[in-house]
Amino acid sequence: MKYPGTLLLLLSIVACRPGEDSLNLQPYYFPLDSLGSGKVYSYESVGNPYDPPIFWLYQNRRENGTTFLTGTSYDLDFQPDQYVVERRVSNGMKLDTFITYEAVSEEKKLKVAAQIEAGNVFPFRLKDENEVLLTTVKWHSETGDADITFVRNRQYLSDTTVVFKGDTLPAVRILLRELIDTDREGHLELEYGGEEVYAKGIGLVYFEKNINPEWQMKYALQEIYERPYFEKVFGVKLVTGTGVQANH
Repeated sequence: MKYPGTLLLLLSIVACRPGEDSLNLQPYYFPLDSLGSGKVYSYESVGNPYDPPIFWLYQNRRENGTTFLTGTSYDLDFQPDQYVVERRVSNGMKLDTFITYEAVSEEKKLKVAAQIEAGNVFPFRLKDENEVLLTTVKWHSETGDADITFVRNRQYLSDTTVVFKGDTLPAVRILLRELIDTDREGHLELEYGGEEVYAKGIGLVYFEKNINPEWQMKYALQEIYERPYFEKVFGVKLVTGTGVQANH
């Protein structure tokens, strides 16, 4: 697989002491300390009313003094689509677990755990605004009988502001570059750009992915629900990375 030039740049999230002159992005990531009981972030499509909403349940936990952020996305039947676990280190978030769920039938999904080759998710400190974070995960698709490689670059773009629930909040723009390589009797590569916006005290409030001129995903955060309230209103019991057959 041939990677574009931007994918050769790498900022590794490791335990280190942040410098005084570094760019502090920590206030813009998800507020880990307030996610103990779980909150559902509801995103709706911008400009395309036919695109379905996206729901992510975020929750934190502590083990042996380390903070973890778990995230589960759901399909329209509120069955898991994806499950991730991120570990907090001194200067950012590292990806520890990446699970995708493949539909075997309308009633059944297969849980597939990916191999994490580069787990840099989000930086808390940047000494150089041009540094790029690299995430690389690989898994074998049983339903497609193919080896999948997903590569993501994140790079700080600029400061900005956003309006959420009538409040104007400071935010940061993050440049995205993603690549999906499907190896099934030859490589099929899909590469595209995009952007994310993270608001102070909230986390991800907007993202877009420009797959091609005819396929552009644009989603904005519409609501944040406490987990018990969401389950009551929508009449569901959310599961997080359990209850589905595992495949390694």
